[in-house]
Amino acid sequence: MQKGFESCSFIGMNTLKPLFEKTVFENGLTFVSERLAGYQSLSMGVWVKSGTRHERPSDLGVSHFLEHMLFKGTTKRSAFQIAREVDRVGGEFNAFTAREHTCFHILLLERDCTLGLDILTDVLMNSTFKREEIERERKVILQEIAMVEESPEELVHDIFFEVIHPNHGLGKPILGTRESISKLSRRDLVRVFYSNYRPDQLVFSVAGDISHKSVQRKLKPLSRLKWPGRKEGPPTELVFSPAPGIQPQFWWVDRPTEQVHLVWGVRGPNFGSDDRFAAFLLNAYLGGGMSSALFQEIREKNGLAYTVYSSLTPYVDSGVFSIYVATGVNQVKLCLRLIEDCVKKVKTKAMSEKELRWIKDNMKGTILLSSDSVESRMSSIAKNEIFLGRYMPPDEVCRAIDAVTIDDIRRVANFIFKDDTRSVVALGPKPSRSVLTKILPGQLPKYYRT
Repeated sequence: MQKGFESCSFIGMNTLKPLFEKTVFENGLTFVSERLAGYQSLSMGVWVKSGTRHERPSDLGVSHFLEHMLFKGTTKRSAFQIAREVDRVGGEFNAFTAREHTCFHILLLERDCTLGLDILTDVLMNSTFKREEIERERKVILQEIAMVEESPEELVHDIFFEVIHPNHGLGKPILGTRESISKLSRRDLVRVFYSNYRPDQLVFSVAGDISHKSVQRKLKPLSRLKWPGRKEGPPTELVFSPAPGIQPQFWWVDRPTEQVHLVWGVRGPNFGSDDRFAAFLLNAYLGGGMSSALFQEIREKNGLAYTVYSSLTPYVDSGVFSIYVATGVNQVKLCLRLIEDCVKKVKTKAMSEKELRWIKDNMKGTILLSSDSVESRMSSIAKNEIFLGRYMPPDEVCRAIDAVTIDDIRRVANFIFKDDTRSVVALGPKPSRSVLTKILPGQLPKYYRT
């Protein structure tokens, strides 16, 4: 073993299965790769273990702002040169910010690996944060916020997380607010960048037909003990507040929309929970597709909505199970009743073996289909490293799904869907008090948001 490195590898008995390898450099940077034989495409990503959850109240939106700024020029390349070099080889360079991490990823051909690694290294080590670029991108982000405000489906989810996690990082909007984005300075951006974008807080992930060692050699610039602007010292974990419980309540958000956009939600399992596979199967059964219980009841049988689905969002120490539906104001009461009926049924009546087999086949099919994508595999091995600290190949995930029983589904449903624990946000035209009383007899919304 090379001095200064920790390495491990995994390969299945079938030599056509992907080869996984991991290296932890002396400076704390983690490099994971999955070799997929026969693929021409290559996906590479830098995952930063910080997101909206780790922001100070005064820095709201800084993680997303930084995501934008790493495309805006380095000491070696202008913003245009970064874009042109990727476009020249037919590649794609993109990024996203989440509540617990930020990711920069490049998709290109294996032959262009050196270019992709050089660009990712360049933006991590040499971004300049020029003031004129910051001001230009500030305007872009303000337009992005305006776009969300005009998209009721996106906006209601943002508000839902805000009201179930008040005064907590998990409830803050990822984009920030108009006020916070307008106040963020270059000093704020540089401070957070040097504080959070340290090698010990990064996971470098690669998937495609390329050897781990060849990429490891090319990552030599990132293996330096000292990075520009970063303080020397032992690795330190980013600090964040524990996730709060979800308080049951009903909110109505006044907006002049044609429909009422509803989000119904409860607390779900965290990313590492033993119950997460049963919870994901429960999610597939309730609102995972056109044959799901909610879709059939709300859309197919009653014609109350065009869009209805459920989601499971796990975090390090918590999670959220939510249901979304868009409907007319006069159908809100019936939609909520049908949601409760579907939830009650899965708690009290055991699903059949046929239904369980269907949702297992559905989930395994989705996983196996996505495993044919280098981007999906790059993302999967990075998330497993960040949240679980280990590699989970697709066949292990499928085995875990197969191990879930009908009793597991019902037990998890009863744990998640406890009586009087749900929170509901409705976004739409403000109804009269008499209409509200019909929707929720004996319970009025906590407040209106103007």
